[in-house]
Amino acid sequence: MASDPNISERQSHPSTGRPRPRPGQPLVPPEGLATGSAPGSPLDYRSPDYGTPEPEMRPPRYDPLADLRRGREGKQGKPAQLPPGPRPNRPPLVQRLAKSWPLWSVGLLVMVTGVGVLSAVSLFRIPNLPNCRAIFWPTAAASTRLQCAEAYAEQGTVEGYLEAIALLESLPTDHPLRGEVDLRIETWSENILALAETTFQAGDLGEAIAIARRIPNHTAAAQAVNQQVSEWNQIWKEAETIYQAAEADLKALAFQDAFAKAIQLLTVGNTYWETTKYEELTTKITASREDLNTLGRAKELARQRTLKAMEEALTIAQSIPSTSPVYGEAQSVIRGFGRDLLAMAETALEQRDATAAGQMLEAIPAVLGMGAEIADMRTLIDASQLAWQGGITGLEGGIVRLQSVSADRPLYGKAQSLMRRWQAEVQGRTQLEWARQVALPGTIADLQAAIIEAQQVERNNPAWDDTAAQISRWRSQIETAEDRPILSLARQQAQGGDLASAIATARQIGSGRALYDEAQGEIGTWRGNLQRAEDGPLLAQARQLAAQGRLSEAIAVASRIGSGRALHSEAQTSIQGWRSQLAGQQQLQSAYQAAQTGTVSALAEAVRLAQQVPDSSPQRAEATQALTRWSWDILRLAETEAAVNPSRAIAIAEAVPAQTEAYAQAQLRLREWRANLTPQGGFTLP
Repeated sequence: MASDPNISERQSHPSTGRPRPRPGQPLVPPEGLATGSAPGSPLDYRSPDYGTPEPEMRPPRYDPLADLRRGREGKQGKPAQLPPGPRPNRPPLVQRLAKSWPLWSVGLLVMVTGVGVLSAVSLFRIPNLPNCRAIFWPTAAASTRLQCAEAYAEQGTVEGYLEAIALLESLPTDHPLRGEVDLRIETWSENILALAETTFQAGDLGEAIAIARRIPNHTAAAQAVNQQVSEWNQIWKEAETIYQAAEADLKALAFQDAFAKAIQLLTVGNTYWETTKYEELTTKITASREDLNTLGRAKELARQRTLKAMEEALTIAQSIPSTSPVYGEAQSVIRGFGRDLLAMAETALEQRDATAAGQMLEAIPAVLGMGAEIADMRTLIDASQLAWQGGITGLEGGIVRLQSVSADRPLYGKAQSLMRRWQAEVQGRTQLEWARQVALPGTIADLQAAIIEAQQVERNNPAWDDTAAQISRWRSQIETAEDRPILSLARQQAQGGDLASAIATARQIGSGRALYDEAQGEIGTWRGNLQRAEDGPLLAQARQLAAQGRLSEAIAVASRIGSGRALHSEAQTSIQGWRSQLAGQQQLQSAYQAAQTGTVSALAEAVRLAQQVPDSSPQRAEATQALTRWSWDILRLAETEAAVNPSRAIAIAEAVPAQTEAYAQAQLRLREWRANLTPQGGFTLP
């Protein structure tokens, strides 16, 4: 706008370039110009803007186009045209300058001061404009309208452009400035459309359309408004569709799909949707993922099914904000936690832990609206505690407490189930009490009659366990009364020495009867005594044979005591000892036989056999003595051979067994013979 030559001097007078006087300031003609200048002169200040001239000096009407044309010609380098008429005779230029030097000095000072003032004004951009708001526009000059319109337009706002257009549109179509005015109106209309585009890009579609609709209809920019608005609406609708689809994916917890749609916002063609709304959507996606992970941690904790874990899980799940797409899922999970706590309370109640059941109910959040269920469960706890007191009275108290749960209550079914159970238990316990009354005399007949009465209690009745235990006790009493005489008779027979008859009598007490274990214990004792009496002479005979050294015969006699007999283990222990002795004797006898020839190889074989005599064998001491004797024999043979064949002597000495008396002496001899053998023969034994 500042480069337009027609308005570059809008702050000055349209004809002289001098500053326009402010309202109320007297009009002063330019210096050096007589007030009586020829009418029609281009520098004539007797225009309507400068007051009313003298009648005889009234100038022609001011033409603003002529001022603009002169401004262009001046800037294009054309010489200014003087007005027609005779030119006055003037003195030479040097003479005139010499005569008016005081005036030029003052002019130079004024010029320097003016340049400073203009510089300050330019620096601080203080326009010297007319008070456009106070001008009466019906009588205002076109140049004033143009100046004020330019000032309004320079604000760069929609209202400024519209006010500027409104000022200039009132000029008639045949006005000399109409061409310039139309150019400016078109420019300002395009600027308004650009501002609308900026508003649209900033995210205010409605305001952008409203701004675009305010463009004057006769302008070229107005012809593009409908198409521009249509494009805006299409872009906006496409962006909204993408955003709404992404939000739907978020609600469905489909984060990958939501992020893919968020990427589409980057190419919709609107800065607001590509930046602000994109960041808003991706932030929602990230937060939703974090919220879902948080909810997952809460579920993992709840799987522990403990009160502490459930409380922590509820705290974590409740931390998810209501603005999160995961909020609905979180609320569903929290409701599930509440139902889990209610079920855990029921389980604790079944385990007769009223305290734990109450703590489970306290942990259920009030916001879940489960107050009715909690109240009913507390009623069940109170009723159960009454029923646990034992007896018919406690059960009846619990039944009365459950009757307060009406049919419209959420746990009515549970209360009715407990009530039916306790009513059946009352009936069962009543029947059991009657059976106990029947059994009081204690005779077998009374006990049998009591059992018949007690068996009328159904097996699925809660009182059946107590009834079955009582029946078992009565049966035990009956069996004891029936079998005690039999066991007493058997004991009398055993005391008389007739163990076989005693065992036969005790066996009449059958398996599963009350005195069966006691009878079996007596039978075991009597059977053992009987077997010891039968097998004792055999074991004594075997021991006598072993003492005589007849080990084989002793083993044969003791082996006649069979497995399962009372003395079988004792006989087997003796047999093992005798077999060990027999093996030692056999090994030692073989060693003696091997050593009879007296050769080195025979003695070595005797040593090997003697070493195999077990340490537990009575012949071990004898074998040790034989080993010592044979070891010295081997060493003496080696010493005899050393004089003839040292190598052969070394081989013989190495056969002396360790842990014998001759072993140490044999080692000394070996070192001596080996030391002597190496220098003489020049070799060592392998």
